[in-house]
Amino acid sequence: MYLLSYFRTESEALHLALSEDGFTFEAVNGNLAVLEATEQTGTMRDPFLFQDQDGLFHLLATDGWRGTSLAHATSEDLIFWSEQRIIPVMETIPGTRNVWAPEVFYGIEDGQYRIIWSSTVDTSETERVRDHRIWACNTIDFETFSDSYLFFDPGYNVIDATVVGYGDVYLMAFKDERGENRVDTDYKAIRTAISLVPGGPFEAVSDLVTPAPVEGPTIYRKDNLWVMLYDHFLEDCYGVSVSKDGRQWTVSEVEVVLPEGLRHGSVIEVSKQIADRLKSHFG
Repeated sequence: MYLLSYFRTESEALHLALSEDGFTFEAVNGNLAVLEATEQTGTMRDPFLFQDQDGLFHLLATDGWRGTSLAHATSEDLIFWSEQRIIPVMETIPGTRNVWAPEVFYGIEDGQYRIIWSSTVDTSETERVRDHRIWACNTIDFETFSDSYLFFDPGYNVIDATVVGYGDVYLMAFKDERGENRVDTDYKAIRTAISLVPGGPFEAVSDLVTPAPVEGPTIYRKDNLWVMLYDHFLEDCYGVSVSKDGRQWTVSEVEVVLPEGLRHGSVIEVSKQIADRLKSHFG
């Protein structure tokens, strides 16, 4: 089963949807939130779910537009959650303007989890500056964390990185944030990069692989294809592209059915038992 996590513009909280085929997603709980934020700003944007090596689910989320921390909680069944906490990942980095869209992936080679996110770091007095790079910290237990460090810097503004491992390669998708927020803009679309090890460097940056303007890519496996969903954020709709090798992408001819008002979705696979419990509990 495929599980989609997302927020809605009118409800910045955790929402869930389920799918058997990876293309038609049905909202859990009638498209209402299944978990509200309790910390700091009281908002939960860009909710990302991840199941660790021991089977425990982790939720990471953006805690407001201008915070220097990210939100974290855990659950064994996606129904009952631990106390939410704030992880101050950029608190000690001078000039940090924000921490956006945190995600995590596991490195098989070194047994470490890498939490990645987008931040602008600028010590000038121009508060409107937005020039993001991808930052990261490492952990083996989600209790102690390494110092945060610059993870990916292609030399221009980038946000919304996501990383998946396949074969002997790690694939990153990210948004090239250059350009303007209009439908005929250059850039404002998704590129990919690859690395042979989880810590990078991520290289061989691709051309733009999606239409523009889009953001918030998520990548998952369906049968023999990679599927990428992305948010047409100016048009209130979602797009989908598919790839056999993770490098050459084409817009899918198969329509994706998604919950109304979806923003910044992320997809993982879960067991049928977990999915059935969610349906039973929330309807």
